[in-house]
Amino acid sequence: MLPSTPLISLIVPLREEPPEIARRLLALAGRFEIVVADGGCPPETRRILAESGVRRIENTGASRGARLHEAARAASGEILFFLHGDSTPPNDAASAIASAVAAGAPAGCFCLGYDEPQAAYRWIAAWANVRTRLARRPFGEQGIFCTREAYSRSGGFRDLPVCDDLDFARRLRRLPGFRVLPQACRTSPHRYRGRAAAQVLLNWKVAAGYFLGVSPSTLERWYRG
Repeated sequence: MLPSTPLISLIVPLREEPPEIARRLLALAGRFEIVVADGGCPPETRRILAESGVRRIENTGASRGARLHEAARAASGEILFFLHGDSTPPNDAASAIASAVAAGAPAGCFCLGYDEPQAAYRWIAAWANVRTRLARRPFGEQGIFCTREAYSRSGGFRDLPVCDDLDFARRLRRLPGFRVLPQACRTSPHRYRGRAAAQVLLNWKVAAGYFLGVSPSTLERWYRG
């Protein structure tokens, strides 16, 4: 990165992720400081991360939200970029984020795309992007970025096992200038294979439960099935 470009910390929650995820993260090391919030990765995944010099914050007993908060506090970047492990940011993600922040955006996100071209996945992504543009409520697979000041002002990630990204974005979007960037983070559709409609309905049920005040433990039970 150019000296004038602010350091961006890419913060990724991993848990039981295969080595391929770690190798994919390494390809991004030249563009970001990478901080892994490790909730229990297999030994081979941990070995690859350790040999690469990626920062790994391990806390296997904590919720995903708590792990992300701990990793955010340990990160060095002026800008924090949160992304799920099965997602890949656009090639120009670092410059797009830096440009948005330089233009006055305290926070923002990308749109959503899937690695596979099936019509069902395109439909899911299209509706997710409509929701994001209208309601400014992205999910973690889309990538959520913010300045360190905005992270602090919003309260950061809370100790939640699921809906931690929705909860964080709900508070972050209240800051004036939240930007939805047109580029797409591309994610794996593995959760939808063979059950796209059922998974969409489950996502809606869990999100509705969150807004209605259902307990985090119940939401996690619903989501994990």
